[in-house]
Amino acid sequence: MLMEGQPIPDNRADVTRRLGDHIHENRHSTRYEAEMFIVKYFQKGTAHITFKQPELVAKLNDIIARHYPETLAAR
Repeated sequence: MLMEGQPIPDNRADVTRRLGDHIHENRHSTRYEAEMFIVKYFQKGTAHITFKQPELVAKLNDIIARHYPETLAAR
């Protein structure tokens, strides 16, 4: 939201809470879709996150690279 210039929403019902509720209510599901990304989760406790807007991933990578220059591979 911040990178798109949108107001930051109320965090009392943030995505981690919604994901936890989804997992609890949908025991046979392995996929959760939010506004900005899709989460595919596994029994062993791991997950894959696919962002729906690749340009925001590039912006986030730029922020990470500024603060932690050794974290990301060179372009």
